[in-house]
Amino acid sequence: MPAYSPGFRSLDAEHDDLALDMEGEIPAWLSGSLVRNGPGQFEVGGERVEHWFDGLAMLHKFRFGGEDGTDGGVFYSNRFLRTEAYREAVEDERITSQFATSGSYLDQLKSFLSDPTDNANVNVARIGGEYAALTETPRRVRFDPETLSARGELTFADDMTVHHVTAHLRHDDRRGETVGYATRFGRKNRYLLYRVLDDQPAGGRPSRVPIASLEVEEPAYLHSFALTPQYVVVVEPPFVVNPMRFLLPGRGGFIDNFRWKPERGTRFLAFDRESGNLAIERTAPPFFFFHTVNAFESRAEDGESGELVVDLVAYEDASIVEDLFMSSVEGEEKAGEATGGEPNPGPVLDAAKGELARFRVPIDGGRVDRRNLYTGMELPRIAPRAGMEPYRYAYGQATAREGQNGLAKVNVETGEATEWWEDGFYAGEPIFVPKPADGEGGGGEKQAPEDRGVVLAPALDTESEDSVLVVLDGESFDELARAHVPHHIPFGFHGEFFPEVTS
Repeated sequence: MPAYSPGFRSLDAEHDDLALDMEGEIPAWLSGSLVRNGPGQFEVGGERVEHWFDGLAMLHKFRFGGEDGTDGGVFYSNRFLRTEAYREAVEDERITSQFATSGSYLDQLKSFLSDPTDNANVNVARIGGEYAALTETPRRVRFDPETLSARGELTFADDMTVHHVTAHLRHDDRRGETVGYATRFGRKNRYLLYRVLDDQPAGGRPSRVPIASLEVEEPAYLHSFALTPQYVVVVEPPFVVNPMRFLLPGRGGFIDNFRWKPERGTRFLAFDRESGNLAIERTAPPFFFFHTVNAFESRAEDGESGELVVDLVAYEDASIVEDLFMSSVEGEEKAGEATGGEPNPGPVLDAAKGELARFRVPIDGGRVDRRNLYTGMELPRIAPRAGMEPYRYAYGQATAREGQNGLAKVNVETGEATEWWEDGFYAGEPIFVPKPADGEGGGGEKQAPEDRGVVLAPALDTESEDSVLVVLDGESFDELARAHVPHHIPFGFHGEFFPEVTS
């Protein structure tokens, strides 16, 4: 078994505000809670789920500060998200159809037509005043940010019908709205873009306000998108599906129906946020990706229209999807036939080589230009205030080193990187938390260096088989502190820092 195998081991323990043993010192200004999401259980009825993305959702919270928020402690809570999918798995020992794990043919049809899974194990967000756990089905699950208890499904007041959605919403503080996209399958397939306003009626359900839609013959698997002040940018890789496949028996889980068609290339589609018009459509040589990093508009000084700059983590093809099947992460070979890749000898967490890449997309026509900035990155993040603007630093999980994963801070202007590594440690998604401006919002934060703050990331110690939360200085990338969790935390996906959640 690979050294990182404890990261794919189920976790039974749940804690409520457990004080963690500390090394080093937490900055006195750090107050709030980091809430992370990911799978906590990989077995149902004695059988392993097929894919990393299919484990039962568990929330983890790291709260900074004591009751008065000043003692520098870290307090840990975790809880399974007790959803319908969780109850069916635990009580009936039956797993519902998921991303790549299939139930019965009837389950497959229900999952596609009327009753998708609510196993919301990918991300967390605040939507219209509600805290929600997210996955790629339309079923978002509300949770209490203090106790992590599930509070039922987040439903919307509108009648928008969607089938596949992103768990990576984009919040725009300046406009006071959250932007998302979804795919609707049917006789006419459509990409749908929408906004949810922050200012929602008290006690009412939020509404999704349409921005744009685009009819497509074969929808692509879309995991995330990018946002600029003027555009919603959808990057469409040639990993596509004929939705009729969802209705055929014996096709496996949702993702097993997609096929890699590199002859299509990868399209950049930019929709005007006001009119909804498809303003830009450009095609680049084929690549696959999960995560965008940031995007912004670069206007030419000579009065010409300029270009869109889109940063993301690119792969040569979609074989990374098959590489994350449980059989592959545990060291078995995957063929990669449907995703365009060569057989992967595994273990893949020691071999993943996503390219942090910058794409320049001309607004008025011309060739899309690509520049690779850093090899071996995933789960990228930036400083919150740097979104939709020219920026300097991207933070991410540093991969492609045998026996460990690290963390990287990459200067996207120069490609220079500062890294954090420790032998035998596998680090997860780093989240940047900015240091508050003096006087709390007096305007000084805009002038502060982009990287003034801390970076928070979980890491698995493969020797002790326990996890830690590391705290790095955002500017120097030196380790400031680590908090020891008394067990392993299964490898998860994404999270958010909520400064307002202090209990």
